[in-house]
Order: sequence, then structure tokens, then C-alpha cells
Amino acid sequence: MIWFQIFQDGPEYEARKQKGVFTPPNLSLKDLRDAVPPELFERSTIKSLYYLLRHLAFTFSFYYIATHISGIAQMMTDVPIARQVVRGMLWILYWGWQGVTFAGIWCLGHEAGHGALSPDPWVNTIIGIVLHTSVLTPYHAWRVTHQAHHKSTNNIERDETYIPPTRTDFKLPDGKVAVRMDYAEVLEETPGFTLFKMFVRQFL
Repeated sequence: MIWFQIFQDGPEYEARKQKGVFTPPNLSLKDLRDAVPPELFERSTIKSLYYLLRHLAFTFSFYYIATHISGIAQMMTDVPIARQVVRGMLWILYWGWQGVTFAGIWCLGHEAGHGALSPDPWVNTIIGIVLHTSVLTPYHAWRVTHQAHHKSTNNIERDETYIPPTRTDFKLPDGKVAVRMDYAEVLEETPGFTLFKMFVRQFL
């Protein structure tokens, strides 16, 4: 038995399997929307600006700390070679975490593109342009293609942003002979694994 096969499926999944073939519920988009509390659809410009400024404060804080990396390394050790190693490690940490905050800036611009930050379209547009320009993304060109993507999400023929790979693309065996569970299935939704992937992607 492979080590990751010792994990078991959750009780809800096991109970659902006992019912036989899963039949998707016949729900319309209106049914789904009506199930969401109405206050969750309310957009607040003030609240959005607060979160935006808070995020920019984190971004600037990382930059400010980075300007003192040499001094921090000098305080930590007097050995020249060790100081170089410490300084290198601190720069790697900075690049990773600053990359995460810059990805956050892009994500806030993404939400502006969806009109989610404010009920006023011009506020979303200004925020989106400023944020995406700061991370070298052409805001309006991205917004138009992104809307086309959402109209055909994961459609192999029509999605122009993301085409889902098939098992053949990954050179994987048929699903019937594949192992029941792999490590990604166990870990991919955990906060630690997500943070690890976010950090690694800053260096790709």
C-alpha cells in the first residue's frame, strides 16, 4: 500500500457513495442566487477602499523592511560569509512575500473588473486601472477577454483563457486504473498547501 492511500474519504462522501449514482440537482441560477443572503450582494466603496489601503500598507511594509535587509543581516552575525548567507535568505523571503502581496494587488484589480468593489462603475474602473497598471497588466484588454472567459469557463472549444488539460495531456492512465487517491487530493485544499503553491509560483 502506498503511503498516501492510508487516508480515508470523509463520512459525507462515503454516505453519498452509498446512495449509488449521483444525480445533480435540477437548480437554476435564480435558485442558487435566491439561496444567498441578500446582504452578501451589497457592495461598499468605503469597505473596499479600507481593505485596499490595508493591503497596500502590507505591500509598502515589506518594501520598507527590504531596504534594511543589509543592516538586519549585519546585526544577526559578524561573520562575513554567514552575513552573506543570511542576507541572501532574507532577500529570498522578501521576494516570495512581496510576490504574494503583488499577486493580491492583481486580485483586487480583478475584483474591480467584475464590478465587485463599488456600486459605482467609474470607481471600479479607476481602481482597476491603477492597480493593474502597477503590476503591468493592461486593464481594459484583460477585462474584455476575462468576461469572454467567464461566458465559456472550462469549455474546451470556446474558453480563450483556460483550456482544461485532459488525462491524455498529462500522460495519465485511464481513470478506471488510476490509484484511488493521491497526495494532491489529500492536501490541495488545505491552507498550508495553498500557501506553499503561492510562494513557489513567485519564483516561476
